[in-house]
Amino acid sequence: MRREWVNGAMALALSLSVFLAACEKPAPTVKPTQTPPPAARATSPPAAKPTTKPSPAPTSKPPPPAAANPATEPLSKAAPAPKPNTVTVLVANFGNEGFLPQNDSMTAFKLLPMYEALWEDDPDTRELRPMLAETLPQWSEDNKTLYITLRQGVQFHDGWGELTAEDVKFSMELVGPRDSVNAAKSDFAKAQVDTLGPYKLAVNLPAPDWAWAMKNLSTGRFVVPIVSKKYTESRGEAEAGRRPVGTGPFKFVKHEVGRTLEFEAVPNHWRVTPDYKTLVMKVVTEPATVLAMLRTGEADIATVPVSFVPEARAAGLDVRLIRNVGTIGVGLGGQYLASRDTFDPNVPWVLAKEPEKALKVRKALNLAVNRQEIIDKVLNGIGGPWPILASPNVDASYDPSWKPYPYDPEQAKRLLAEAGFPNGFETTMVQFTATGHASVEIAEAVAIYWEKIGIRVKRLPMDQPAHRTRQVGRKNAGVAFPVWRSFYNEEAVNVDRHFTSRGTALNTLFEYPEIDGLLGKAVSEMNTERRMAMTKEFHKLMYDGYLAVPVSLEHMAIGAGKKIGEWQVLTADPFLYRSEFIKLK
Repeated sequence: MRREWVNGAMALALSLSVFLAACEKPAPTVKPTQTPPPAARATSPPAAKPTTKPSPAPTSKPPPPAAANPATEPLSKAAPAPKPNTVTVLVANFGNEGFLPQNDSMTAFKLLPMYEALWEDDPDTRELRPMLAETLPQWSEDNKTLYITLRQGVQFHDGWGELTAEDVKFSMELVGPRDSVNAAKSDFAKAQVDTLGPYKLAVNLPAPDWAWAMKNLSTGRFVVPIVSKKYTESRGEAEAGRRPVGTGPFKFVKHEVGRTLEFEAVPNHWRVTPDYKTLVMKVVTEPATVLAMLRTGEADIATVPVSFVPEARAAGLDVRLIRNVGTIGVGLGGQYLASRDTFDPNVPWVLAKEPEKALKVRKALNLAVNRQEIIDKVLNGIGGPWPILASPNVDASYDPSWKPYPYDPEQAKRLLAEAGFPNGFETTMVQFTATGHASVEIAEAVAIYWEKIGIRVKRLPMDQPAHRTRQVGRKNAGVAFPVWRSFYNEEAVNVDRHFTSRGTALNTLFEYPEIDGLLGKAVSEMNTERRMAMTKEFHKLMYDGYLAVPVSLEHMAIGAGKKIGEWQVLTADPFLYRSEFIKLK
């Protein structure tokens, strides 16, 4: 029923000839970024000698309170008790719902307020600052060893003891085994973690990786929650994954699979005591239901699909926009290494024996899409055309001469004919709901445009975790799917997980030996200028090769209920987290 509604609405919207949308300014409590967002000032970690005790590095804003000496004073300070209130947040899913590091990453972990990371991103600047770690990342002179010093006195929930280096080592080592489905598996499989004392660790890498700490151990790219070794080993991984214990400002209360998670605020938490006592997260994906629950007060916070923003505002809801959270479009599955068992040389946009014709197909698929019309009529003007499905947000890695691909359906048809497909071909478009993204709308809009040039598109609805399993297993040959890229301080932060044969992320797009080599050098290059040049070269390969179908810059709309006051979510980040900072009116 929902798909029929979406298809009908999209077809009607795309037939209109007037601009339907109005994009109001975001609420003042959510600060917009510039286009593109500025680069972080602390992209390369400071060097440190192995024998030198690391010292705190300066940040643009004061870091969280320094660790106390447990022998002389408690880590926590007196704070007002949480108000006896409940905040209900609606989300699309909880990942695969096994809440340990080896399981689903980021989609779930960013939502879970009982966990903390070693570092966090400053919500204004995106710069890294300490969280469970006492200092910023410290590196050996050869940039192959990361030294970590932990805060002392941080306690796990429910009396499971103080956080130590053994807990951090244990959490990291859960990520790397073969049965792990964590997006960072390849990074941790090659890392050797050693404890140097009760609060110190060394992570030894096979090669320099300037962003390793940022992309694996921070809240900005939350893939490794720190769990209690004692609790997990005593209860077993199955139970520990169902009833997780962490160090965060909320503790776990209960979990109903596929439906609800409930948490309770931790009084006098070492970092921040929430303003309210109970946090409930519910899985609700139908936009009309989301709006109804926000209107009636059954829900207090939810992402609102941009296609529903006018309706939400007409209903009197408080809609807050976070601008430029990333880019969104459609991926073309099957661009795998020829050595893969799942590689299909006959996929129209691959054609292993005729790469020139495959290029024409990919170009045709891009020229067939009217990006501005999708933005105006489907996304209600909330977006802007973007030339590549990546996030180059620093001038050194982006060429302003790159323009969004034009809309030219007649040329698209000619290119298909030249490639050997005068009558088009059949393909499948996966459709799934994802929190904070117009994934279904984008997939459907692109499918409609492809059909206009003769492509026969079969829709395949599925949930996001199932799609991720297919992606990681390289089982999407010949299949198109919605895809997005979040903005990072620098594109090279996470390119190896999305654009190489090493990729293990939901949005893994393609594999080419040339790109593997180029990005392999980029992630290990500690010199910022040289790294930027490599990233720019990669972007040019993506742009000239039409390797995906970019559609728009992506903004995120959040619907807030009547009792929600100030709440500073992370700038340019499409996740509903930092729930401990929600203030009630």
